[in-house]
Amino acid sequence: MRPDPARDRSDNVRANLRLLEGLLAEVIDDLDGEAAAGLLEEARRAGEGDRLADLFQGLTLDQAVFLARGLAVQAQLANIAEDVAGLRAPVEIGQAADEARIATLSAAVDALTYNGLDRDEIDRLMRDLQVSPVLTAHPTEVRRRSVVERQFEIARLLGLRRHALPPDLDQRLRDDLFRELALLWRTRLTRPERITVADEIRNTLAIVSNAMLPALAELYESWGRQFPSGPDFGKVLQLGSWLGGDRDGHPGVEAEALREALTLQARLIFGFYLTEVRRLREDLSLAAELTPVSDALLALAEASGDDNPHRRDEPYRRALVGVEQRLTVTMDRLGGTRFGGQAEAYAGPDAFIADLEVVAASLLAHGGRRVVGSRLASLIAVAKGCGFHLLSIDLRQNADVHERVLAELFGHAAPGLDYRDLDEATKVTVLLGELANDRPLRSPFVAYTPETLKELAIFDAAAQALSAYGPRALASYIISKSDSVSDILEPYVLFKQAGIAFGGMKPTSRLPVTPLFETIGDLERAPGIIAAWLAMPQARSLLGDPARQEVMLGYSDSNKDGGFFTSRRAATQAAQALAQVCEDAGVALRLFHGRGGSVGRGGGPTGQAILAQPRGAVRSRIRLTEQGEMITRRFGDAPTARRNLEELVAAALVASGKGRAAGEGDDDRFAPQMDALAAGAFAAYRGLVYEDAAFEAFFWSATPIAEIADLKIGSRPPSRGASRRIADLRAIPWVFSWSQARFMLPAWYGFASGVRAAGLSAATLREMGQGSDFFATVLSNMELALAQSDMDLAGQYADLFPDPTARARIFDAVRREWEAACELTLAVRGATRLLQLQPEVADAVALGRVRVDPLNRLQIELLARRRRGEDDARLRLGLHQTVSGIAAALRSTG
Repeated sequence: MRPDPARDRSDNVRANLRLLEGLLAEVIDDLDGEAAAGLLEEARRAGEGDRLADLFQGLTLDQAVFLARGLAVQAQLANIAEDVAGLRAPVEIGQAADEARIATLSAAVDALTYNGLDRDEIDRLMRDLQVSPVLTAHPTEVRRRSVVERQFEIARLLGLRRHALPPDLDQRLRDDLFRELALLWRTRLTRPERITVADEIRNTLAIVSNAMLPALAELYESWGRQFPSGPDFGKVLQLGSWLGGDRDGHPGVEAEALREALTLQARLIFGFYLTEVRRLREDLSLAAELTPVSDALLALAEASGDDNPHRRDEPYRRALVGVEQRLTVTMDRLGGTRFGGQAEAYAGPDAFIADLEVVAASLLAHGGRRVVGSRLASLIAVAKGCGFHLLSIDLRQNADVHERVLAELFGHAAPGLDYRDLDEATKVTVLLGELANDRPLRSPFVAYTPETLKELAIFDAAAQALSAYGPRALASYIISKSDSVSDILEPYVLFKQAGIAFGGMKPTSRLPVTPLFETIGDLERAPGIIAAWLAMPQARSLLGDPARQEVMLGYSDSNKDGGFFTSRRAATQAAQALAQVCEDAGVALRLFHGRGGSVGRGGGPTGQAILAQPRGAVRSRIRLTEQGEMITRRFGDAPTARRNLEELVAAALVASGKGRAAGEGDDDRFAPQMDALAAGAFAAYRGLVYEDAAFEAFFWSATPIAEIADLKIGSRPPSRGASRRIADLRAIPWVFSWSQARFMLPAWYGFASGVRAAGLSAATLREMGQGSDFFATVLSNMELALAQSDMDLAGQYADLFPDPTARARIFDAVRREWEAACELTLAVRGATRLLQLQPEVADAVALGRVRVDPLNRLQIELLARRRRGEDDARLRLGLHQTVSGIAAALRSTG
């Protein structure tokens, strides 16, 4: 009988879970007593449905809090059991052939060769490749860092038991697991206070330090061996961040946050460089009398000032002593340390790289590539990719803030000019006039408002960062809520106040500006706005030589604005149109995809999403956001980080070759059908969410949005202002709330209505799924969301809304749309149940359902008590723990 990898994996998951839950029961019995352990076991035996509801209704608050905690921890342990079982070879976890083909860079090259591209074309694509995952300051990670660290250690220990062990070692591992579970059981699951920006920076940099940076170094070294004549891989894959730079609606991000982020990043990367240089110094004990060295290497050794007699005839070691001393002094200057030293600081990372390349060149000339070794080659690649800044930080602010600040600056500099009252054409004229001269608008003799002072301080800090860390320390300046050419021009005028931009007939800028188009309407208008901007002579000098323009596409707010399918379609159409606009203007385009973790915010498998981009939209350059719990899931340990980073680069390379092979056509052959579907889906979604007068109240009653808003999962508020309006709510809590209540509404609502409005048959949809990468990806993501939703449980959440007439109308509409979406998906798949063609995914969803359903029922009970007016601190704690547990079981927040 042929082995079934998916079934083997499921068996391994269940074996892992039996061990972990058995040990957890022992922990609870030891620490809390037999009765406590019995209550959790009683909940497990009650199973589901009415028996479970009856048990929960009779709980005291203390019992409810205990059970919420117990069920949440069990959900986390189920994830660990599944993750450890899934750390086997891709073939063992049922990975599809198409996915395996692009999992590595070498596989991507093979795929392009198979598709008909010659090696010269592939080499050119690789040389141009620029891929950057950007870690954002949109935290959706419910778990505290302390909890995550305990889970990592439990996973590590559990992984050691995959092989048969002698009885004494096996018992030792069980004891170690018991201890870790006891620590987890006694660790708070949620935060008592909202974390600060500094906390977010430190938490994320811990993942970068422990996993992403080692993975990056391994990838650079591996790619260098596989493609010895390839590009500088340190420039192919670079890490980005919004931490300390994203101040859109965030009062806590000020100039000091930017400085702190850069300082902490510098300390981290300098620590890495110093460790690697010291290891190289220990390795390279080559004696001058036994091997020749280059003149440049001798000069570097002499310049080091190292007169240690034991190293007198070891020029490589002497040279690296000098490199180490210069690094230490440079770190002292940039990282705020106090080591001191007499050596000359490096002016920038290029000087450090040059010294390393002197060492490498000498070894290469007098020993060959294999003598150079992987450590030195990897270190040079990391230095090229990370410089002295480690992560390239984006700054982000809302266009409305720029307008207010400029209005104040103009009001003092040119009395009588009210910038906010000007029409678009006049604004553009005024802004271009400012860019035509070097005169600043700001004055040291004017008392500006706090908002203006804060913004000017940010620009000053940005200018200092560019000077201290180099031009790549800041990647871009992103404008939220962009909807006009004046929105693009305004930051350049503000840059001028800090010496980031310089005026004149051909104004220039040290920092590029990236407009972010977020709503459906903004995405539709984006190509026209960019075309008008690029037609301006000033744009060419501001964009540099060669001219490059980055544009960011927002998936989260466009989804909240117009629904799942319409959002995806609008983003894809914008990408395709923007690519053509930039090609016509002779400007290189880089698209920045603002994706969230969940399907309702543009999430889903990253490689699949990149491959689904329209022809010509990637062109070797792509950035995309990585948010919240997805940072931990995709990059939380070095092997996982390496796998996901390489898949990202491989997919970008394959997508860049899309449409280049002879005879390869456009996969968007169904534009009229998809446009009609998008229009119908938009009308249905808007009709429910924004045009039904009772829907907003339904949302606040039938989901735990109020409780999520009270959770301390991030440093920024859940809404822009104090409003309860859906339009003002951030996309993360919007999606998070529907996921908790098992509606998953943002990930599918409107699709079935769109199909009906467009008059599309199942056969046509099937043909679209086979002929369009975009449609196939949308359908796959939607199917997963439908499988994770549960309308019976959602109906119990809906019962929390006190208006019976509105409740029946709204929930009936939701349920009908869900049933229709399920029927369409099954018809297209030719299946009888959701995820039938993806058994390993179906099994994972089923395992999650066993954990999440009891948590949902307990949450419903606690919400009902709170809706009745109970307001006890224990009730709030229990609710927060159910939120944490449901997020773990679904592996999704926002």
